Amino acid sequence: MIVSSWYKRRGFNASGERLLKKEHMDYWKNTEQITDPRGIALGLNPEVEEVEQGFFELLPSINDIWIENPKCNLNLDCDAVKLFRQNRVTLRGEFDSAAEELARMHRLRFIHLDVLLASFGDYFEHGHDSLTLRFTDQGSVYINQNTQCQGSSAGSTGGGEINVDLPSDFYISMTPEEVADMTWYPKTLKAEGKLRALMEKAKEKGGFCLDFS
Repeated sequence: MIVSSWYKRRGFNASGERLLKKEHMDYWKNTEQITDPRGIALGLNPEVEEVEQGFFELLPSINDIWIENPKCNLNLDCDAVKLFRQNRVTLRGEFDSAAEELARMHRLRFIHLDVLLASFGDYFEHGHDSLTLRFTDQGSVYINQNTQCQGSSAGSTGGGEINVDLPSDFYISMTPEEVADMTWYPKTLKAEGKLRALMEKAKEKGGFCLDFS
């Protein structure tokens, strides 16, 4: 297991093995980063299936957990649940995942993970483009349009990115076609159907940000 400083957030990212153990934090236990008073995040990559009981007590200022494996077992004991409630921890995951269930069970906040809506092209030939739906801690939503290339399929050289802001209730105030038309590749989004399915699921759930507290 590799626990490294996380480039996405202030905190740590775990990857490489199925079980995250307390001993995997030994390298960090005497560092200021582990108790940052501003709060820290923990990212769990898809291969992480389980977190050892007692692990979260090693991170007293944890307030954000990104759980990419929908079946990941966090093994929360009473002390961990108390810590999560005290810190108002946000659990990020997919709809109908263990992350959403834990948030509901322990009266925490749930936010959907970022969603890759479309990705195509080749970096070395014609450029690689991606459209990602992202959700902020404050509840705002945007689509990140990113091009990485030598000669981009979007027509630029070297790549770049643009964020398209959406209303927080876009899943009920807009149609999938209207959202798609705001992006570089509306035909692709409409054809794939991923955006439509996600918006319909959000309607059923009551949004992408669910506060069960």
